[in-house]
Amino acid sequence: MLVLWPVIAYMGAQGYSGAVAIAALLGLFFVRVPNLDRLTIIGAAFTLWVVIASFWGPEAEGLLVGDLGAGSFSIEMPGVRFALTALAGLGIFVATGRVIIGTSRRSLKVIVGAGFVQFMSVVITALFMAQILALLAPISDPVREMPQNLMRNANAFLMLLPFLLAWVWHREASPKWAFAAIGMALASFVAFILTGTQTALMGMVLMLLAMAIVKHFPVNGFKIICGSLAAYIMAAPLLFCVGVAHLRDLGLPLPKSFFSRSYSWELVGTKIAESPLLGHGPEASQVWTDTFGDHPEWLADAAARYGSEYAWQVYRVIPIHPHNMSLQIWAETGLVGAILAAGFVLALGWRLKAPSDWPSISRYAAAGLIGACVAICSFSYSMWNEAFWGSVILASAVVFLQARQDGRDEA
Repeated sequence: MLVLWPVIAYMGAQGYSGAVAIAALLGLFFVRVPNLDRLTIIGAAFTLWVVIASFWGPEAEGLLVGDLGAGSFSIEMPGVRFALTALAGLGIFVATGRVIIGTSRRSLKVIVGAGFVQFMSVVITALFMAQILALLAPISDPVREMPQNLMRNANAFLMLLPFLLAWVWHREASPKWAFAAIGMALASFVAFILTGTQTALMGMVLMLLAMAIVKHFPVNGFKIICGSLAAYIMAAPLLFCVGVAHLRDLGLPLPKSFFSRSYSWELVGTKIAESPLLGHGPEASQVWTDTFGDHPEWLADAAARYGSEYAWQVYRVIPIHPHNMSLQIWAETGLVGAILAAGFVLALGWRLKAPSDWPSISRYAAAGLIGACVAICSFSYSMWNEAFWGSVILASAVVFLQARQDGRDEA
């Protein structure tokens, strides 16, 4: 399935949910019932709670919609889609742990090749974006749709970048490979700047920070990362609904997108207060259609800073979803969902082996993938975007496969 990774990413990354489904079906032959450890139980509890919360969300009537024969069949309840994605991911991880390890070296070479193909596509599209947008204008909107797809392509590449950098750096004990990894990282950073994806830029920073943590804390590195992430989930309303709003009120110069999201997060805070325990149900934020015109003080602040009062007046404060998954968990699944999500992340940190027990490539790839995911979860997709979680599952399976192969080689 990783052969299709660059193609899916270039087309907007929405196909990863289908790729995960196909990979899960192909892996059924290898699947056995997994052990019910603490991580599995908490993950299942969170997933079950998301499904339950869907029954008081705005899509409560959308379990089965359309007609299969007419090609319009779909599952509209986000909790059910999320649960199916999680189940497929569990199947993929179990299957990856059982495949014949002797064939993984060839598989990993194919995966690395696909990753470098996407690296080249990201660099080329960044350098020749104007020409590509003009070329694709007859079939795709060059103002909104295609630029968004190019940013999603860059974000999808970010998911594989930690693995590729670790693979290049540790390929051989030679300085030339270290310099090659540094060059690849710099080229990716410049490509992200040219593409305009601030999320991927932040992802690179957090990726490198997570890699540094497992390097300097070889025993407790993953516990530090996941423990910090669990605390971040629990503190998200305080950090974003109060803290960011305070920074804005100090009059600091903020990018327009971040400025608008500061008010978005503040409005999400009021929604959390309305139903703090149970939340409003998955994708409830889609029906929170307040515009800046509905909040005169916010509108005056936006117009004073950036002008274009009419554009701000009709602009939605929350554009479809909060663009922060931790806040979205709080707003749509309540305190119960936040505790279960934080508990799952905490259990993950204690479930993973110490960084020193991991082979070099997979150790840094795993840490970097967590850092990249934190950035995307904080500023980009909806919590219930199964395509994003599909890409996380596939990228994680690659790291797992690499860890198994490296462990066999070192043995």
